[in-house]
Amino acid sequence: MVVPISFNTHWCQATLMPTRSFCVIFPDYDQIFLLIDLYQRAKLICLLELWIIHGGHSAPLPWPKDDPMTTKSPHADGFRRFTLTPYNPFIGAVVDGIDLRETTGEEVRADLRRALAEYGVLFFRGQTLSPERQVDVARIFGDPDKAKAYFKRHDSNRLVELIEFKPGQPGYGTDQWHADITFSANPPTGTVLHARDVPSVGGDTAWASGTYVYDRLDPALRAYLETLEAVHSIEHSGWPEWFRTQSNGEELYRQARAEHLPVVHKVVQTHPVTGRKLVYVSPNFTLRIRGLSRQQSDALLTFLFGLFEKPEAQVRWRWRNGDVAIWDNRATVHYAVTDYTEYRLLHRVTFGEDTAF
Repeated sequence: MVVPISFNTHWCQATLMPTRSFCVIFPDYDQIFLLIDLYQRAKLICLLELWIIHGGHSAPLPWPKDDPMTTKSPHADGFRRFTLTPYNPFIGAVVDGIDLRETTGEEVRADLRRALAEYGVLFFRGQTLSPERQVDVARIFGDPDKAKAYFKRHDSNRLVELIEFKPGQPGYGTDQWHADITFSANPPTGTVLHARDVPSVGGDTAWASGTYVYDRLDPALRAYLETLEAVHSIEHSGWPEWFRTQSNGEELYRQARAEHLPVVHKVVQTHPVTGRKLVYVSPNFTLRIRGLSRQQSDALLTFLFGLFEKPEAQVRWRWRNGDVAIWDNRATVHYAVTDYTEYRLLHRVTFGEDTAF
């Protein structure tokens, strides 16, 4: 049957007409038609329930009462060696009272690891890190990676990547939601990013919580997603476009395709530290969901990507020179905002490529 469904803030309407297909029209997506086979109807119903009830037109699902986020004071308890202040209710915290050049004690390192797992992304103001010291900071959380992306490397330490923008040059395609390097079978556990020279206006970075997205899903849809796997590919990203702008772009493209064949990750992962489940897809690298038709896969991924767009799931950081952000690459996705024209340079180190899940 065909079911045209219209949504607005206050009402929804369904009209039934006989046919062999199930067709849903979402005005929010400019009359996109999603054709679903009959045997998939039950699965789609779960998605529709969530869209109608929790798609932004009514109150969101309550945060689980037993979640530790609901009991946080303005200053988080239990961290005696630094001050930790939640930045947003569901993701992010600012860490004060610590110089990352002097984090040598195992107790403070253990506290930092616990804080990162709990908050997803940690922010530090006014840090001065050499490339070597930034690599040491990454070692607090895991073994530094050998940088599987294609950024330039720092001359003094090849583990440090240069995220550099010069006026007039093309960007890297990181202005889409993504987790770092999920086109690899062993993506990094996390990332340390150090602001070296940032624009006077613009150039923020936003993060969104995959745990928040999972916890907002209907239980039936959660159960269905936990049976699915998704294909991640470097070709479904901004890198091929960037390769085309380089003098040796064809060589880089062939190298990237040979080094990074498409890989498969579960759509829902379990965080190995917190034990919480999270949605592990992103527009920049997730190509399709295995076992579904193209229409079905696109429909479901578009829906999931849209949940990361909710402001409640996000934290946005305005960079200053010297800032450091450390994030959990398993539980978050991020977006580099390209609203600036001035020079911008950040140093990046990823870590823990063999221990993500």
